Amino acid sequence: MKEIKITLKWDKESAITASQMFYEYDMKNSKKRYVGWLFVALTQFGIVGALKHDSYGFLYLSTFLVTYWYYGRWYLRSAMIKKYYATLQPTNLYFTLKNDGLYNGSELIGWDDIFRVISLDDGVLVHTNSYTLFFERKAFQSYDDLKLFLDKMNEKGKK
Repeated sequence: MKEIKITLKWDKESAITASQMFYEYDMKNSKKRYVGWLFVALTQFGIVGALKHDSYGFLYLSTFLVTYWYYGRWYLRSAMIKKYYATLQPTNLYFTLKNDGLYNGSELIGWDDIFRVISLDDGVLVHTNSYTLFFERKAFQSYDDLKLFLDKMNEKGKK
């Protein structure tokens, strides 16, 4: 197999982009998305309670939950990421995909350590047991390298 070289520029903007990609994917594809629907249903019960019984507590609570779920979570998450990475000096990380796994320098991320790989329009998310990596499409040297990377991940049952 041809070794695939990946260059990842890691800075505050990359961290926010990676987190946002994972957040949006997770909100569209996980069972957590149904929690928001529950909060919307609770808001409907709050409206009925307010109109029929002149009781507004449930409406206020459910409206707060809906607002937090659909708007506040990302705002808080991005604020924490910006604060955490405020002093981060931009750095380049170099990865190499070989037959036995993904290397970051001399550190091996073995096939058993890779949980799943998600192909998105803007790049590739790689979930390991310890962290999530986001490789933009331009991190690969060519489109063929990206295709080979995804094929290898599919072959190993990670995609």
